[in-house]
Amino acid sequence: MYRLLDCITQEHDYAFVAVAALICVIGSLLSVHMSGRLTEWTGKRKIVQLPLAGLVTGATIWSTHFIAMTAYDPGYEHGYEPVLTATSLFVGVIGSFAANASLAFVPGRGAPVLAGGLFGLTVSAMHYTGMQAYLVPGTLYWNTGAVAASVLLGVGLGALSYVLMARPMRGIVGRLGPALVMVLAICLMHFTGMSAIEVLFDVAVDVPPKTISDNAMALLVFAVTAIILLIAMASASIEVNMEDDARDQLNHAATHDPLTGMPNRMWLTRKLDALKIRLDENETRRCAIMTIDLNLFKEVNDVYGHSAGDAVLRCVALRMMQHEGEGECVTRVGGDEFVAIKEGFRRMEEVLSFAERLHAAIVEPVDLEDVSLRVGASIGIATTMDDGRDPADLLHKSDVAMYRAKSDPDTPICRFNAEMDRRSREKTQIVHDLRLAVDNDEFELVYQLQNALDTMEPVGFEVLLRWNHPKRGRVSPDVFIPIAEETGLIRDIGHWVLREACREASLWRRPFSVAINVAPQQLVQPSFVEDVMDILMETGLDPARLELEVTEASIIDDQAHTLKVMHKLKSIGIRIAMDDFGTGYSSLATLQAFPFDKIKIDRSFVQDVHKDAQRAAIVRSTLLLGAALDIPVLAEGVEVEDELRFLRAESCSSVQGFYFGKPMPRDDMRAIACRDDGEADVGVA
Repeated sequence: MYRLLDCITQEHDYAFVAVAALICVIGSLLSVHMSGRLTEWTGKRKIVQLPLAGLVTGATIWSTHFIAMTAYDPGYEHGYEPVLTATSLFVGVIGSFAANASLAFVPGRGAPVLAGGLFGLTVSAMHYTGMQAYLVPGTLYWNTGAVAASVLLGVGLGALSYVLMARPMRGIVGRLGPALVMVLAICLMHFTGMSAIEVLFDVAVDVPPKTISDNAMALLVFAVTAIILLIAMASASIEVNMEDDARDQLNHAATHDPLTGMPNRMWLTRKLDALKIRLDENETRRCAIMTIDLNLFKEVNDVYGHSAGDAVLRCVALRMMQHEGEGECVTRVGGDEFVAIKEGFRRMEEVLSFAERLHAAIVEPVDLEDVSLRVGASIGIATTMDDGRDPADLLHKSDVAMYRAKSDPDTPICRFNAEMDRRSREKTQIVHDLRLAVDNDEFELVYQLQNALDTMEPVGFEVLLRWNHPKRGRVSPDVFIPIAEETGLIRDIGHWVLREACREASLWRRPFSVAINVAPQQLVQPSFVEDVMDILMETGLDPARLELEVTEASIIDDQAHTLKVMHKLKSIGIRIAMDDFGTGYSSLATLQAFPFDKIKIDRSFVQDVHKDAQRAAIVRSTLLLGAALDIPVLAEGVEVEDELRFLRAESCSSVQGFYFGKPMPRDDMRAIACRDDGEADVGVA
């Protein structure tokens, strides 16, 4: 130890030692950065990085050694042999390449130890190869103990450096530890090795004239080191910048909508989290959240195609972003749904002004190449002024207000209020109760008579669903059916209705038909036809007695699929009726394309048909259309004798309505459906 300290303090120039240490630190940081990347990268990037990392590490070892050698002053003439000097650089680079290759490609936990050991041996091999190039007027003698200690220090600290390097590194702090250990490995190995030298001066030994002097060596080392380190720093800088750019691009792609360029739902989630923190820190801070949904956008897609729909979305999004002011932002969170946020306002009028600006931007015509399109917008607003301070809760409330605006075309912008909250909670509770209604046996089927108009005799029953809630009592179908359709619960409920109605009809003595409404959500189920066939097989009901009623909305949504399903159903003998004819997109083409067995005129046209000329004209047209296409027509909602007389005069085939009695419970229905044919039927109720 004394010899080592004496070597460092008495035989070296401090200025050059400091330069050597500085270069060693810079080179080690770069080496650790580039070598550590080898454990993170794969493929071509690893192959390209490997030789560059070997070059930088080897140059760091070599330059540290020879700058420190120029700082060494033995007190007599000396120089450096060129070939061995160059060979030592080659040894450092090749050895470093082997160490880094072990780190990159050798599997298992022992790879860093092996790589670090090779690094330490490389430092030692380069040092003693370089020392062979050191020429003095005498003979060099080596202390084997000091040589062995230098090699052990290099190997041990090198292994520790690479073990630390193999761990995940975060920023400069993560690289500092292994870099400092690498510096210690290089410096301690060098100075311990230098302390092993003893020179026996001999005037008979001359230093060859063609050697590299200290000054020339210093210039050479500085030049080589500067070039290599500049290349390494440029490479590292380019790499970091490219990674930062790639990271920024990935983050932008993850947080922005690719179609419109708007911030997306992920961005909104982060925004709401940050907004919550600001609201919690400042109780006087205000914000408003708006949920925006486009009206008539589905029609644009259906009529003009998705490319036109995309063009409309891009145009609308651009307009809204152009109307953003300070403290305002708009994000796209779904297909045609957007969320806007406004902060830092004082009065509610500022929020309403922002909403009106957005609404005005949306409803402007969108001019495409061949057509000019318009869409509307429904905007719901919730603010910290009246509706709470939790951004997530405000988002939910603005969504509730948006649906309220959507249900009222005259009020496109709607503020949240307590009544909406009550209705929303009530709807949520109904959805929850509906999920349990089938299992809890809360549903009931009632039956409405269908009568032939010529004989006034019953020919069948339409099955209607009723919900007997344990707490609410009888819940109107107008309340729960739309909710069931919206949530998709109608699929399970409709399956229960179909099975129960077929099971009941299979018990009737008289072969009346049973008509069952089928929701659009049921028709799109891949297993719908198979489910119907299974129910018919299970109950034993004749398929010819089953009549499925389909609304025009079911047809418009997916005509090709609906047509395929209807043909399959008819192939097994089931009859198909068009329900609520005249209330949707009724057309002759629809009736020609689809294999209907019956047309049902909606009750809204039958009511007071004998007094309203317009309704009478619609009913007559429908009856003439049915006759021309050879499709029987049933009129719904018949309540008075005059309506019945009008329909009979126009040759309507069958009717149903309160004129023949209200929908009846199962026992009353069985009194008609299960009596002998010889018994008289009950006429008008």
